[in-house]
Amino acid sequence: MADYNFWMDLLDTFQSSPNWIKAVWLLIPPGFLLALIAMLMRYRIASKRAEKALDGELIYSIHRRTDGDLQIVRHLPEVDRNPALLLLDDPSRDDHAPQNHGSHP
Repeated sequence: MADYNFWMDLLDTFQSSPNWIKAVWLLIPPGFLLALIAMLMRYRIASKRAEKALDGELIYSIHRRTDGDLQIVRHLPEVDRNPALLLLDDPSRDDHAPQNHGSHP
């Protein structure tokens, strides 16, 4: 087996295969490259759109502490004339209180 050559064996297999298999062997590498280029271009276009969608500035963020409480962190010292819309939960609802699922008194 000292005189075995992989490339000679591969080319011999290619020459002895049917014509439709030869066509598939010849079409797969360029098709793969075109698909790879198309995926990369779509990724670049999508990433550019995502960067443009984040224009603006971060005003508030929400941080969950280890005890489960939520803390709203304000990143700007003073909000300009147009304050951000902040949706808060119903203050009368207490999520930590036990729920009474029985009959009403």
